[in-house]
Amino acid sequence: MTNNELIQNILSIPTESRTMEFKRLGSRNDGVDKTLQSIVAMANTDGGTIILGVDDPQKTTLKGLNRIFGIEENIELYDEIGRSVRKIYPPISGIWPPKLIDGGNGKRIGLLSVPKVGDGFRHYENHVWIRLERGNKMLNPQDILHLAYVKGFSRSDKELVEVDFNLLKTNFYEDWRQKRGISDKPIEFILEKTGLARKDDSKNLLPTRAAVLLFAEFPNDLLETKCSVRVFQVQGNRETITRETLNWIGTPKNINGPIAKQITDAHEYVLGLLKAGMRVPSGFRTTYSIPERAVKEAITNAVIHRDYHTKRDIEIRIFEDRIEVESPGLLPFNITPSNIGIERSHQYRNDLLVKHLREFPDPPNLDQNEGVRAMRQTMKTANLYPPIFFTYPNLQDAVRVVLLNEKAPNEWDKVSDYLIKNKYITNTEARGILLTEDTVKVSKRFNRWVKQGLLTKITPRTGAKRNVRYRLPTADERSLFTSDKSK
Repeated sequence: MTNNELIQNILSIPTESRTMEFKRLGSRNDGVDKTLQSIVAMANTDGGTIILGVDDPQKTTLKGLNRIFGIEENIELYDEIGRSVRKIYPPISGIWPPKLIDGGNGKRIGLLSVPKVGDGFRHYENHVWIRLERGNKMLNPQDILHLAYVKGFSRSDKELVEVDFNLLKTNFYEDWRQKRGISDKPIEFILEKTGLARKDDSKNLLPTRAAVLLFAEFPNDLLETKCSVRVFQVQGNRETITRETLNWIGTPKNINGPIAKQITDAHEYVLGLLKAGMRVPSGFRTTYSIPERAVKEAITNAVIHRDYHTKRDIEIRIFEDRIEVESPGLLPFNITPSNIGIERSHQYRNDLLVKHLREFPDPPNLDQNEGVRAMRQTMKTANLYPPIFFTYPNLQDAVRVVLLNEKAPNEWDKVSDYLIKNKYITNTEARGILLTEDTVKVSKRFNRWVKQGLLTKITPRTGAKRNVRYRLPTADERSLFTSDKSK
C-alpha cells in the first residue's frame, strides 16, 4: 500500500467508532488525559486505533487533506503523551511510539495501535474506562467487579462452592471417570487430583463450580447463580405485549441438568420446535430452513462459553423469521466482533469446564474452534444470511447470536463482498455493483438490512442523504492500514 493510498484510507473513515478515534492535538484539554483515557478504554474493550494529527470528520467542516494538521501542530503535547503512556498500569507492551506516516507539507500523522487486553483491566490515574460506540465511559467499582467476570478476567468455573461431594457422584460422573480410565477411588480424591476440587483458606476440601456443572443432576438448584437454558417461542417477528400478555406461544421451556445433558436436551427441544414449524395467524405453518448444525453450534457455544457468575439464564427465542440465542458474558480475551470465528481464542473463560467436558463420551464440543466457522459455512451452503453477533455496546454484558430464517438474495453477496474489501458503501456505489438505477429500491434494501442487524448506517455530520454510508457491524477500520484490505 502506497503512502497516498494510506492517507486516502484514513480520510475515507466517516466517523469515530468503538475501535477508531481522531485526535488533532490542537488543544491541551483534549490532549494527554483524553488520549490516555481512550487508550485505556480501547484496551479494555476491543482494541482500536487512535489517529493523531487529523481532525474528527464529525466535528469539522474541513474536507480532505485540509483535515490533516499533523503531530507538528503541538509536538510538545505529542511528546508528553509518549511520556505519560508509562502511567497506564499494568503497562501495555509496545504501544509507543505510534507508526508515523507522511501527511504532506511537512506534517506527520501518528497511527497509535491499541491491542485488546486479555489479562485484566488497564487503568490510568486509578480509573478504569471502557469504550462506547463513540467516546469512553469510566467504571465504578461495581462495574469493574461485574465486567471482570463477563469479560473472562475472573474465572467463575474455578471458584469453590459449598456442595456435598455425594451430590456429584452421579451417572454423569461415572461416565466421565470411566471414559478417562480412572480407578474407582473416593470422589473427593479424584476431583482434587483432576483440579475439580481444592482446599479453601480453612483447609476444607470443596468442589469447584465446574464440578457441580459437570456432574450434579440439578446444578441450578445447588448453585447461587443461574445456569439453565430457557426457550421461548414468540408469535410474529418481535416480542410485544397485548392486554398485559406477552405474545409467547405456550409456556417457556426450562432446560436444566448438568451441562452435557443440558446441551443435548436443548438441541432436541429446539430442533423439534423448528421441525414442527410455527402456526401463523393465517393458518399456515412457518417452515424453518436454518441448518441443524448451525442451531446446535449456537446452543453449544452459549452453554460452554457463557459467564457462570452472572445470575441470568441462557435465553433462546424462536421467532417466525429467526432464532436468537443470548448468553451472559462478553467476548473474552483476544476475541472481538471482527475476528470471532477467524482467530482462535488465546484462553477460555471456562477453561476448567471445557477441559473436562472433552472427556465425556460423545463430547458436545471438540475444542477445535469449529463452532462459529461451522455456523457460517452451513448458513452459506443453505443460501441463508450469515450469523449475526450482537454484543457490547448494544448489549452490556451478553452475546446474542441471530440466525435469520431467510434466503439471502444475490444482492447481499455482491454488497457484502464489496464491504469486506472497501469497508463502506453508498447508495451510488451499490447501484453500480448491482447494475441498477433504482435509488429507492436500493435504499429500501439497505434499510431492511440495517433493521435486521446485517448493516450499520453511518449518517454524516451534515445529515446529507447522498453522503450516507453503510458498513458491516463487525467492521474494524484497522484493516484499512494494512497492505491486505481483505483482512
